[in-house]
Amino acid sequence: MSPTNLIEQAKRSAAFAAVDKHVNSTVRVLGIGSGSTVVYAVERLVELKKQGKLHPELLCVSTSFQSKQLIVDAGLRASDLDDLPELDSTTEVFASIDVTIDGADEVDSELNAIKGGGAAHLREKLVANASRKLVLIADSRKNSKTLGEKWEKGIPVEVSPLAWRTIKRQLERLTPSSCSLAAKDAKAFSFDHPVAELRQAVRKAGPVVTDNGNFILDVSVGLIYEPRAVEQLIKMTPGVIEVGIFSNMAAEAWFGNEDGSIVCRVPESEQ
Repeated sequence: MSPTNLIEQAKRSAAFAAVDKHVNSTVRVLGIGSGSTVVYAVERLVELKKQGKLHPELLCVSTSFQSKQLIVDAGLRASDLDDLPELDSTTEVFASIDVTIDGADEVDSELNAIKGGGAAHLREKLVANASRKLVLIADSRKNSKTLGEKWEKGIPVEVSPLAWRTIKRQLERLTPSSCSLAAKDAKAFSFDHPVAELRQAVRKAGPVVTDNGNFILDVSVGLIYEPRAVEQLIKMTPGVIEVGIFSNMAAEAWFGNEDGSIVCRVPESEQ
C-alpha cells in the first residue's frame, strides 16, 4: 500500500473508532467538523444510519460549506447552530450539541490544537464551544507534545479584509513576553517575533476568502509553549476575528497509525 493510502487508512480508522464510541441512538445533536478526516466520520455515520443505530431525528450541525455538503449528500439532517435553541423554547435539550467530531492540524499533549488549515476555524470554534464534548480525529502525523513541532504553516488567524496589512504589522510586533505569564522570564512561544503571511488561494488569483468573507493570516511563532496565552494575545489585536488555537476545549483525540493501530488520548494532566 502506498504511503498516501496508508495515511488515508489511518484517518479512516481514527474517524470510525471515534464515531463508534461517541455516536449512538441517544445522541440527538451532533457537530460535524471540516477537513479530510471528517469525510470518514460521515462515511461511518451513513453506515450506522443504515443499521438503525442513530437517533431517528438526529440533527447534524455543520462547521463549513464543505461540512454541510457532506451532511446533505449523506442523507443526514443538517442544522445551523443558531437554529438549535428555536427547536424547543421550553427546554434546553437542543441548546447545546451532544458531541462534536472534528479534525485537527496538530494536537499537543494537553489536547490543545491548531485548526484552520481549511480556513473554517471560526465556525468550528463556535460549534465546539456549544458542544458538551469535542472529540478530535487525525492521523498520527498530527500527534505532538508541543504545538509547532510538526505543524509549520503557522497559526491560522481569520482577519477583516478591511485592514489586513495593518493587522499583519501589529501581529508581527508581538513578542514572546507580551503575554501575561506567571513567571517573569517565561516565553509563550519560541520566535522573537511572529511572521505573518496572507494565505493565497491555489486555484484562483488572490487570497483565500473564508466562508464568512474574511482573509486568513498564517502566523508563525515557532514552538507554542503557552497555547492559551498565545490565543488570547492574538485575539486581542483589533481586526482579528478568530484564532486557530483551540485551547482547553477537546476531551479526547483519536489518532490512526499507518500500521492500522489506533491511539486515543486525553489531556496529559488528566491521566
